[in-house]
Amino acid sequence: MISPRVRNSLWFLLLISVWLFPGVIGRDPWKADEAYTYGLVLNIMETGDCVVPMLGGEPFMQKPPLLFITAAGFGKVLGPVIGLESAIRLATALFLGLTLLCLGLASRELNGEAKGWLAPMLFAGCVGHFHELHMLITDVALVSGFAIALYGLALVPRKPWVSGLITGTGIGVAFMSKGLLGPGLIGVTMLFLLCFRTWRSRAYLISWVTTGLAVLPWVLLWPGLLYARSPELFNTWFLDNNWGRFLGAAKIGIANRLGLDDSRYNFFFAALWFAWPALPLGLWALWKEKRAAFTKPGVQLPLLSLLVILTILTLSRNGRALYALPILVPTALLGARGVGWLSKRFAKGVHAFCFATFGLALGVFWLGWTAQMTGWPGAIWQRLHAKLPNFHPAFGLGAFLIAFVFTVGWAIWMLRQQKDAPVNAAVNWLLGVAGVYLLAMTLWLPLAESNMSFRHLTSLRQALPVGHQCIRSVGLEEVQRAMFHYWAGVKTLRTEVNQQADCDLLLVQSDIHSEKGRTAPEGSWKLIWQEVHSQKELFRLYRKATPAGPVSP
Repeated sequence: MISPRVRNSLWFLLLISVWLFPGVIGRDPWKADEAYTYGLVLNIMETGDCVVPMLGGEPFMQKPPLLFITAAGFGKVLGPVIGLESAIRLATALFLGLTLLCLGLASRELNGEAKGWLAPMLFAGCVGHFHELHMLITDVALVSGFAIALYGLALVPRKPWVSGLITGTGIGVAFMSKGLLGPGLIGVTMLFLLCFRTWRSRAYLISWVTTGLAVLPWVLLWPGLLYARSPELFNTWFLDNNWGRFLGAAKIGIANRLGLDDSRYNFFFAALWFAWPALPLGLWALWKEKRAAFTKPGVQLPLLSLLVILTILTLSRNGRALYALPILVPTALLGARGVGWLSKRFAKGVHAFCFATFGLALGVFWLGWTAQMTGWPGAIWQRLHAKLPNFHPAFGLGAFLIAFVFTVGWAIWMLRQQKDAPVNAAVNWLLGVAGVYLLAMTLWLPLAESNMSFRHLTSLRQALPVGHQCIRSVGLEEVQRAMFHYWAGVKTLRTEVNQQADCDLLLVQSDIHSEKGRTAPEGSWKLIWQEVHSQKELFRLYRKATPAGPVSP
């Protein structure tokens, strides 16, 4: 007979799996950040060089290589079994799993054993990361570093030596994921914790010392190897891509701002929706606990961490939505305190809202999938076909069964559960968010792939003439360079950095909607291949004509 505790743990793992694996398994790399990450991972798999990240044959010194090395390891071991794209992206699942585990352990330390599972559930249910955390991007590993470090700090009163080792490991993971920003945020948080009497203790001093020892291998090994390889590349990474980005001296290759305005306070405003519903629950807990809350480590640590992250990100001259992901860790810890303060009436209201809202959303996804498969309703199919005229739907039995089983299970749960239980409010929300994403990544995945995948670039392999010398490129951006390497095995000499390159092939990227973008290059070039991505990016391959006339491919 399975005990209630074991049964509840199994249900919790099943629920988290429903949220975790869709979008990680079974799809191609998508632009923008994930696509160039695949190029960096592929280079490590091909060359074994873990010191200098290379993108399309050129050094790419924006970020340290922890995620790239981890993903390359998964690709080497599991690529032949489950497919290279999914195997590489299992690195995302690994770091997400570490984040959820450390959040649960930290919540047990700070909020009590009964609330340990609430923090990872609220983290998963936040709407701000709806898709980003399932991508192969360094920010996922950065968030994991934050969760590990906060768990270490939560252990200070009970196990200061262990606390330091875990905190130092978290700082190291954050450093090797995105550079100095993560350690800076965690370090400032640790410093300001001394403002509270709880943290001015011998145990905290011990934790500081062991943290410093634990972090040393992380911050010395790779930077030392990089400097020994090339002081110039080290300076590019350390100065340009750490301080330069923070101060605004370096440009971001891929624009993705928060979309609010240019206010220096946009991260504070973004947090209101980005960390929903964890942040409102945390504020509700502060309201209910009144002044006594600020004397408790379970409030001091996550609240201070949240304020430090928001303040320092606001000071940064570069603001991207991805940069706000670390705020989900402290807000989830705060939000776990607020669930217990929910009234039964409010819990029933949340149940009704989730049943109506997410039920409608799931119904819309099924209706849209029906239109793809049958052409009915005609209005929906015509709208989809107008936006993606090259999409040809095909029935996937596995995706259908997963979506169908979840939908039926969700309906049974919503009809039979205890509607006024406060903890079920968090479960209902996560089930709704996870269900919408699951249906998007199963029923609607082929449609999304038709617009987002670069797999069609494999056709370039067949178009390459036998015995060609090299390929010069014009207008090829980071994402596209990575995807041509990944799908077609092509590395180009970019005209933008090597104007003297003399190649017999020319690869041009342009905007298909621009008349200038469709104009042939000057000189004796013959078009031998072209493809369009996402109905916008036009790729054309030209071959230089010989004096005797154009040469056939």
